[in-house]
Amino acid sequence: MTLSASAVFHITDGYEESFSKIENGQKLTTGKFFIFYEGELSGESVIMELKNYLNDKKATVYGLERFTGTLAGKNGSFVLEHSGVFENGVITSTRKVVAGSGTNELAGLRGEAIFTSGESKEFHLTLNYSFTA
Repeated sequence: MTLSASAVFHITDGYEESFSKIENGQKLTTGKFFIFYEGELSGESVIMELKNYLNDKKATVYGLERFTGTLAGKNGSFVLEHSGVFENGVITSTRKVVAGSGTNELAGLRGEAIFTSGESKEFHLTLNYSFTA
C-alpha cells in the first residue's frame, strides 16, 4: 500500500561553491545545505549537491540528503538520492529513498518525491512511500 506524506521545508543554512570553470561559462559546483521540515515529514536534514552548470540558467543536479526525524509519527532516518535539472530559476528533481537506508521505525522505507520549485523561502514536498515486509 502506497501512502503520502506532505511537508513544508526551509533551507536554514548552506553554501554553493565552484570547483571547476571553463571559458564558456560552464562550471561544476558543490553545495551543502541544512533543511528543516514541518508536517507529516518533520525533522532536519543535510544535503550535499553537485551541479553541472551548462550556462548561468541551466544545470544538472545530483545530491544525497540524510533526513532525521519522523514520518507520519514513525521515528528514524533515511537517505534521499536527488537527480534533477535547474533551468531558468526552477529546479525539478526526483528524490528517491535509497534502499536499505531507513533506520529505527523507518527501516524498510521505500519511496519517491517529484519536486519542482522556483526561488522561495518555503518549499512544499509530498513523499509517496511504502514499507517492505
